[in-house]
Parts: sequence; structure tokens; C-alpha cells
Amino acid sequence: MRILVTGATGFLGRTLLSLAGEAEWMGCGRRPTAEGIPYRQVDLADRKAVAALVAELAPDWVINAAAMTDVDGCEKDAQAARQANVDIPENLAAACDTTGAGLVHISTDYVFDGKRGPYGEGDAVNPLSCYGQLKLESEGILKKMERVLVVRTLWLYGYVPQVGSNFLTWVLNSLSSDQPLRVFADQWGNPTYIRDLARALVALCRQEARGLFHAGGATFMTRWEMAREIAHFFGIDGALIEPVPTCAVALPAERPLRSGLRTDALEAALGRQPLSFVEGLQHLAADPHFRRDFPQFAH
Repeated sequence: MRILVTGATGFLGRTLLSLAGEAEWMGCGRRPTAEGIPYRQVDLADRKAVAALVAELAPDWVINAAAMTDVDGCEKDAQAARQANVDIPENLAAACDTTGAGLVHISTDYVFDGKRGPYGEGDAVNPLSCYGQLKLESEGILKKMERVLVVRTLWLYGYVPQVGSNFLTWVLNSLSSDQPLRVFADQWGNPTYIRDLARALVALCRQEARGLFHAGGATFMTRWEMAREIAHFFGIDGALIEPVPTCAVALPAERPLRSGLRTDALEAALGRQPLSFVEGLQHLAADPHFRRDFPQFAH
């Protein structure tokens, strides 16, 4: 199975490409290079370039891990957000339709308003932010494809070398430097271990699955509880973690507060449950890259 990953130098992209032996991997993106894999630099906003690349590489599936996920940044620059979150998926859909490749598109729980989570695939959508609105729009465009998977997910955590900070590494780096943290105590979700998500995506491709799936971890919690659990698991004093309400911080984009994603359909398709938050941390603690770069937290 040949899989082309867009956004190959990002958090999810690099995680997918690290799953050696599970597929024949190829990557593409804006940056000049990605080490250790066949990689092409391409402007995904250029429809002709995307079409030529997909035709040349002839993947069985394209996993679109390219997106503008800065929720507040999307509010500030709607044009860039639209290009990344609508135009690029539309270009990929056109290229995949022409060649017969399947397309996996990553979406988000931000398509919901966060009033009655966690949500199933059939629940009513009502995005509160530009980011959520654009992701929902892209879902609608891709529904027209024959071979398409839309996978909504949320709160990705883990560790990938050469990729910027995520919630987990922010907590570890801050607490180990005795920096106080203000963490939202009224935002609910189910944190998703990124390698668990990556393996689920590959498994869905192998099954030739189609349609909409929700992918998230097995633990429903607040961001504050998440930070406290990280501190407890790695043996750090969590007293510096202060719970705050979302309304106490002036954020450009409105957040869904009681969110979260139900994963019954995914569990039925894969025949297994997603990892709980503690199980994800256990897998992370055993990861050789994490142990090398965070030796003080190695279990």
C-alpha cells in the first residue's frame, strides 16, 4: 500500500511516516526536505502541481495532514485559513478523483459548538470559529468523492523530534523550569495519542473504509485535568498548574467548551478501543526518541 502524506514535516505527518513497515510512505509539503523518506516539495495551493504530483506518484491513498490549525490565527487571517483548510483539500480531492486514489482528510471537533459533548458522527454541527467553519466546509466538498475518509480528531499529544511544542511538551518544559501554568478548567475533550491516531488511519486505509469517523482517546477530561495527570505521571509537582475559566482569557476565536468525540464507529471498524490518556503516556514514556530528548522523565 502506497500512501502519500501531505504536510509531511508536521506533527501528524512525521508520526505517520515513522510507522515503518506499515506502508510504502511518500511525503510532500511546503518545506524543502523531510529526512529519511521519498519527499517532494510542492505548493499544495497550486492545483496543477498537485494533480501532476499525485498522477506521477500514483499512491493508493493520500492522507492530508496539511492544515492551518492555529485557531486564533484563522480568525486573524481568514484568507490564509481558507487556502489551507478548504482550497488545498479541494485540490487534493480533484487530483485523487482523477487518478482513483483514496483521500483521508483530517477534521476537528471544532465543527461542534461544545454544548452537549462528547459527540457522535451523526450529531448536529454548529461551528463557533472560522477554523471550525472552514473545516466543516471542506468536509462538505469531500463528500462528493467516491473514495474518501473524513476523520475528526482532537487534542493531539505525543512527541516527535524536530516538531514544535504541543500541550504535553509545553506542560513538561514549563513545570521542569518551575514556570506556573494557567490551564483551562472548563474545556472538555478526549486527548488523542498521536501514534494511536496514525495507526488508526493506516488501518482504515487497509480496510478501504469510507465516510466519516471520530477518532479520540478513551479518557474524557478537562485540559486542567490533563495537565495535572501529566505532572502526576512523570513525578512532577503539579502545584504550579492553576485552573482558569476560558472567559478569563481574551481569545480571538470562541472555543467549544464541552466537546469530545465518541469513537463507537471507529472501535467497531478496528475491533479495538483507543488508548486511554494514561495508556498513551505509558507508550510515550517508552518511546526511544522521547527517552533520548527527555531523559529526566524516562520511566
